[in-house]
Amino acid sequence: MPESQTAEVVPADRYKPLLPKGRREAALAMLRSGETLAKAGRMVAMRRAELRDAVLDLVDQMDLTARGGDWPAAFAAAHEIRGLAATAGLTATGRIANGLCQYLDAVEMLRAVPDAAVAGLHIDAIVRSARTEDDTARHGNAVAEQLSALVSRKLAEIKG
Repeated sequence: MPESQTAEVVPADRYKPLLPKGRREAALAMLRSGETLAKAGRMVAMRRAELRDAVLDLVDQMDLTARGGDWPAAFAAAHEIRGLAATAGLTATGRIANGLCQYLDAVEMLRAVPDAAVAGLHIDAIVRSARTEDDTARHGNAVAEQLSALVSRKLAEIKG
């Protein structure tokens, strides 16, 4: 930021509300209503196949960028996968992607290089879990737990 400009932190209570108080309460009540939740659930269910396709595209992107050694791009794709996967019906895929994100984030904070084998195991598990529903239902949580234990051991080694 140029020296002539300064930033100011503005407390949230100093912002003008978007809705008057009475309308805010009504809007919150409507958002929390069973009818709204049911409608949102139906909309997500109608779009689940599209969300799944989007996750699969992200999985391909993550796989490609990771194989090229572009860890920031792989992290970005894994981050999106972990956010969308459960909504797309791919819960284990999201858990494994979360583990990869946590690993890559921790490695970066420690100023270390990601272990290609550890990252590769995560990526292979994400690819497989996103594409094989039967195996994922049977083994997804166990895979996520084992990868988490591996990450813990590897990070402990890095920390010395």
